Amino acid sequence: MTLRAHKTKIICTIGPSSDSLDILENLISAGMDIARLNFSHGTFADHHRIIDHLRHASRKTGRRVAIMGDLPGPKIRIGRLATDPHELKYGQLLTLTVDPEADGCDRIFVNFDRLPQKVREGDKLYLNDGLIQLRVKEISGGDVLCLVEEGGELRSRKGLNLPGVSLGIRAFTDNDRKWLEFAAEEELDAVSQSFVESSVDINEVRQTASTMGYQPFLLAKIERAGALNRIDAILQAADGIMIARGDLGVEVPVERIAIIQKNLIRKANYEGKPVVTATQMLESMTDSPRPTRAEVTDVSNAILDGTDCVMLSGESAIGEYPLEAVRMLARIAAVTEPLQKGYVEDQCTDRGQKEISLRNLVALSVREALLHLPATVILTPTQSGATARSIARFRPMIWILAVSPLLDTCQKLQFSYGVYPLHEPELPENWNRYVHSWLKSQGLEGDKVLLTEGPSPRHPQANHRMEIIELR
Repeated sequence: MTLRAHKTKIICTIGPSSDSLDILENLISAGMDIARLNFSHGTFADHHRIIDHLRHASRKTGRRVAIMGDLPGPKIRIGRLATDPHELKYGQLLTLTVDPEADGCDRIFVNFDRLPQKVREGDKLYLNDGLIQLRVKEISGGDVLCLVEEGGELRSRKGLNLPGVSLGIRAFTDNDRKWLEFAAEEELDAVSQSFVESSVDINEVRQTASTMGYQPFLLAKIERAGALNRIDAILQAADGIMIARGDLGVEVPVERIAIIQKNLIRKANYEGKPVVTATQMLESMTDSPRPTRAEVTDVSNAILDGTDCVMLSGESAIGEYPLEAVRMLARIAAVTEPLQKGYVEDQCTDRGQKEISLRNLVALSVREALLHLPATVILTPTQSGATARSIARFRPMIWILAVSPLLDTCQKLQFSYGVYPLHEPELPENWNRYVHSWLKSQGLEGDKVLLTEGPSPRHPQANHRMEIIELR
């Protein structure tokens, strides 16, 4: 298996457009590193079939793929529409109702039974990631009559946002618990939690998973305004974050999204926690084989900011061109990454810190060495993956070869920029011979490799160190 031309990881949401075995194989070959299963759509049986296809496709292509289950959270969604898609026009009256027998045309079911009690006349409501704007005109029983102030195309099961309205519901729901049990049974590598507002939400998911004997890589989706005020604690509790710009762009003024994204990426980079930039990255490619120039610029800027992963949603789930979208992300990343130097490194140097961990000191040493040493690869034996992630903060121009005896660690390292996880049940004694053989198998040339190593079960008394291996 050859190394990819880009180090930014690509996440694809799998749906009707991409759930066949042939397409999954093509997506993996084109650059997909992580498959996202949106548990807001589909049944347990649907997702079980997709998981089987993904694992088969991974084996057939010889490329590692992590699988992430996305817990729905207390997402408020509309029901089925009589006509799908349904066009809403400016000035039209539309009734949102808690009546599940609604006709799905002029009266649309909403899965939040307290909606009439939570909204007031004059409130603004948003559908489809804020693209459609409604204003509440009248509340009667279980019905909320709205005026369409900004129209657009609406599809079944799209989200409803109530910015500024206290919903009074927890992020981790009873439905989430069922899906978490499913993720545990299927041994999914990662889980993302929707509508996180504090570290308490993440801790609840982690503790519940632990009672199931399950330890997934846990990402906090940042899509509520309240989460921004508690982001430091959320970062400490989670294994990584996802910037869910669709819902977040409704919760906060849309003109602030770019600044918020940069700040969240910077904080995640500093903590060595993977960060995913998501929503509408190549939205036009849902219906077009080519993206807009603005979308290409958006993806490129996210990579320059320091994102670990870029994610496709509808583009790969229901779009007409999922394979072309993945190829486009790969091309943008390959062109953009060489320009990162100076954008990411300075914000992660730990300057001014009174205490720096030994792991981060080793990472800093690697960074400094690479300024003067033309190394071919960074070789990082690892149990937990922490050292590899610490080094990845600095976005080195060469790959980080993270060799681990734990398959679980390798799967979770799929979320980290520039990390190539390699599973070796028994770590070799002679790293010189091992890396020489691996470089040859990849067709890579060079006579210097940076090795980082620390204490391990085999050598618990070992010191943290960085070594320059000269290959002869």
